[in-house]
Amino acid sequence: MKTLASLLLACTLGASVHAAPVTTELPPPRLKLSEQPKIRSAVIAMVGYVRGSYTDGDRLIAAQVLDGMRSRFDVTRSVWPDGRTVIASVSGEGHGEERSALLLDGEGRLLAIGLVNGHCRDSTKRDEPKVCNPDPQAVLTIFHPADARPSDAEPLIAWAKTLPSYHALMAQSDDPAEAAAAQKIATVEYIAGQPTAPGWRNAELPAGFPASLKPLLVQTGEVNSTASAGKIVIPKGLAGLPMYTDRENARLKGARWPDAEVTLRSYAAFDDLVATYRELAKGASLEAGDSEREREAVFSGTDGAGRYTVRLRDAKETGVFVTVSSWKRK
Repeated sequence: MKTLASLLLACTLGASVHAAPVTTELPPPRLKLSEQPKIRSAVIAMVGYVRGSYTDGDRLIAAQVLDGMRSRFDVTRSVWPDGRTVIASVSGEGHGEERSALLLDGEGRLLAIGLVNGHCRDSTKRDEPKVCNPDPQAVLTIFHPADARPSDAEPLIAWAKTLPSYHALMAQSDDPAEAAAAQKIATVEYIAGQPTAPGWRNAELPAGFPASLKPLLVQTGEVNSTASAGKIVIPKGLAGLPMYTDRENARLKGARWPDAEVTLRSYAAFDDLVATYRELAKGASLEAGDSEREREAVFSGTDGAGRYTVRLRDAKETGVFVTVSSWKRK
């Protein structure tokens, strides 16, 4: 992606050649790194829609990477002598323990992604916080193309070992106990991205969802929720509850509920998804609306199974939600 580095004004400046990387703290950009469409697309192009346990348990890897660069006030750029650049930020929570970085080549193409994390996983006990590696033993996870060499990502190791200010002060403390508690990169691991891995599996689809509508479920998205026969199926914590709340039911004014429904979350650009569905749902009518809060598009059509709608809602930083609803013929 040749224009990725130009997302930030500072990244368009010519890089001087120095014996060591020059790190600059950038002024807060208009959008967080995690909100910028080209960065989101680049992350997805590297890691796809695979799930893993890094800053959270069994969650979309791309979402965890983007969460690690949500702060607008901690954006840095490090330029290396060979023109490679590291653009980074932190999660915005805590003291920067969880943070992400993009390694770009001299042309602005994404070479690798770094994520400092605690190998967190969900607690085995309900309503208890996630379980992570004990402090201060952090992990640097480097996501890279399958044919990359570990040495290609050396700038990310240097970035990860440059601690955020809070932990840097701890590491310099005269108190041995406090210095020992500062974050340390205990392990570096290399994970080959799987950009072509499907974003959902047939086993995740609810009973009664027509096979004829499966082509409307784009693979560039993960299953966010499903429902069948008026009851929620996924997420499991809500399974069995009515698929619509009383307020939503009132808004529907007694309209018949879908017989089956699947909602995907995609990090593709909203306009790109609308263009995709113009092709996938040929013959369907389209209604679109924009407001200050969100953009929405609804395709309505029929097929051999009955009536269907595809609703696209742009939730901006949290992605685009695509809801495919089916009403069987009576």
